[in-house]
Amino acid sequence: MDFFDRMYTLRFSKLGTRVVNFLLVVIICFNLVNLYFVFDLYSYHEIIKYLPDNSLKSQIPRKLAIPLYLNTLANILLLFICLMSRLSR
Repeated sequence: MDFFDRMYTLRFSKLGTRVVNFLLVVIICFNLVNLYFVFDLYSYHEIIKYLPDNSLKSQIPRKLAIPLYLNTLANILLLFICLMSRLSR
């Protein structure tokens, strides 16, 4: 047991905390980029796909953009709360 106590020192625990905090910031940044793409998707009125048999398939992306928007905002809020609680210790 003494070997494992020597391996887990304060220096290594602070390094792990910094890595986790950095990863939380990176994930928040990726969610902000995702938010930009969701806004871009919401601006389309209709997406048209040309099929091989010369027919058209259309889809309205606004129905998909709203749940993606809410999911991204919830992710950002949860990650921000986790980061702030870790930094306030």
